[in-house]
Amino acid sequence: MTLTFYALWMLCALGAATFAAAAAPRRRWLIALAIGFVSVATLSGPEQLPDPEVAGMFAAVGAIVYLFRPRYAWVGVMLGGGLAAMLIRMLGVLGAPSFLTAPLIAVGMAGIVWLARARPVFSPETLREEALLIVCTFGLAVSVLPSVLDGWQAAANLNIRAENVATQAIPTWTLSVVAMSTLLGAAYALWSRR
Repeated sequence: MTLTFYALWMLCALGAATFAAAAAPRRRWLIALAIGFVSVATLSGPEQLPDPEVAGMFAAVGAIVYLFRPRYAWVGVMLGGGLAAMLIRMLGVLGAPSFLTAPLIAVGMAGIVWLARARPVFSPETLREEALLIVCTFGLAVSVLPSVLDGWQAAANLNIRAENVATQAIPTWTLSVVAMSTLLGAAYALWSRR
């Protein structure tokens, strides 16, 4: 398991809980959450790891739309449902069957919705907004993480190659040419000063 896998797993789990609590106040949003969840769960293969860039953009765009365009908050919640469905694929990679994980994730999200509706203290509006900001920031970080790690690996490979070049012996003809040029340059400098 890589750093990208763990970051993606945390993003999907945090996004599922956050978007479930955010969708709790309105029935339309709950329907959008369910549509996003079901559509991504049925359209994706359980053995394939979700794309970190796509998951990160689902989280970031969903949170931004929910926070800054309240009229279209249902779109953000739908993307959050899709992010929650990616958690099924994450657990499928670990070997958990999707016919068990999908209902468990759905029940967990339903529990969060029930708690948010039954107890307003469970997730007040300010807490949901702050959690969505965290999900947005984390989503952006997860979306660029594979590229950063690839760049880091490329730099490490270049560094190793540069060290190997530096430890190779310098050919004798190169040393001879440099020494002869230095001696001839010094002799010319002495002769021209006379």
